[in-house]
Amino acid sequence: MRDSTPNDLLRISVASDALGRRANRDLAHLPGPRGHRLWGNSRDFLPNPGQYVRDMRRRHGNCFTVGVVGNRRQVILAGPAANRLVLLDADDNFSSRWGWEVLSAHFPGMVLLRDFADHRLHRRLMAPLFKPAALRRHLIQMDPIIRESIRTWPDAIDIFRECKRLTLEMALRVFGGFEGGADHEPLYRDVATLLDNVLAPPGVRRWRALRARDRLRHTLHGELATRRQNGGEDLFTHLAVWTDEAGRGLSDRDVIDHMLGFLFAAHETTASALTTMSIKLAENPVWQERLCEECRAARQDFGDRLTSGCLDHLPLTDAFFRETLRLYSPLQMIPRRAVQAFRFEGRHIPANAPILLFPQATHFDPEFFPEPERFDPLRFVDAPGPDPFAFIPFGRGSHMCLGMHFAALEVKAILFQLLLTKRLRLGEEGSGTLNYVPLVRPLRPVRLHLSPL
Repeated sequence: MRDSTPNDLLRISVASDALGRRANRDLAHLPGPRGHRLWGNSRDFLPNPGQYVRDMRRRHGNCFTVGVVGNRRQVILAGPAANRLVLLDADDNFSSRWGWEVLSAHFPGMVLLRDFADHRLHRRLMAPLFKPAALRRHLIQMDPIIRESIRTWPDAIDIFRECKRLTLEMALRVFGGFEGGADHEPLYRDVATLLDNVLAPPGVRRWRALRARDRLRHTLHGELATRRQNGGEDLFTHLAVWTDEAGRGLSDRDVIDHMLGFLFAAHETTASALTTMSIKLAENPVWQERLCEECRAARQDFGDRLTSGCLDHLPLTDAFFRETLRLYSPLQMIPRRAVQAFRFEGRHIPANAPILLFPQATHFDPEFFPEPERFDPLRFVDAPGPDPFAFIPFGRGSHMCLGMHFAALEVKAILFQLLLTKRLRLGEEGSGTLNYVPLVRPLRPVRLHLSPL
């Protein structure tokens, strides 16, 4: 695979390039719970990071440290002011590339692993694929896939497994321009293997992920010439044929890195949100009926063909989506690395310090969300929104999730078809326990019973 040619757009040098791989460990002056020399605070931290951080915030304030493996300290910044400082990042001081370094072996050039001017350039390349006109095209593509998938679901399903399968298929077909069927089964299988094991520690699972990554890169590279010749409206083709005003395009490596990165970002977090929403609907029959009635009314007004206009007339469904994200943000942590030293609430944080933000630190703050433990979608209906940096399930600032509106469209489209055709009920084992790291998902399979309406 070629890395670049004289006509390729080269990576822009940015300040975070100078950071050392090893994060700064000179953090003993900051408050925080003591940690074990081997596992730090991980045993308390990992079962439910949001709850743990809220407890530590009450004890230590909005700036403290916790220890991970080897008791390597991480700086936790909490509250809307912290979220604004780090995510808005007016001074280009917080590196996403080094924060998400764990992904670099698999997707080194994806947009999430680019910083500052380099990131802004590559993000602009993809923005047209998420404008309203493009989203309307995507919905036309998604609707028959959703209908057929839900039609073939059995009476009892492992809800997370089925949501992952459906969102992966839509990511490959909408973003990748691939058709379904047996011809692309190896591609689907390799994507699933890579994404299921992308954060695995060294061992057999990581080896399988890297092997799947290499096969995927080879497959996507073999598609590039066809995409450049035939054109298309999917993200893969858009990146393959893009050129700037000087006639420069993306290297093959950059196109493939972006494509793999989008497959990673576009399906697992959406599957997480769909799973928690489905569980909450099964647990709340009254809300399930309210959303079902709202979907029926929208279908009566807009007809059987699903459109963005129809989905825009689902305020209760949208509120249910937001409230579920408030309680169960798919990503519990937003990592960054400080390029230069800075101060926050009187505390000195040195350069190259690892920074973690936690959406749940503000999502459960009673100042912004009264009775935060209570599930109440109505808090998002006909009410003034909270501080924009208090509700951050998709992040904020320049690195805010590029596919945010696509994800909301996809989730509501799936729920629309599901609620119009099925009644959701939990199996006898109930909803079980959630696993929060690296992504919110059931710790064990959750069986959802689907009764035809």
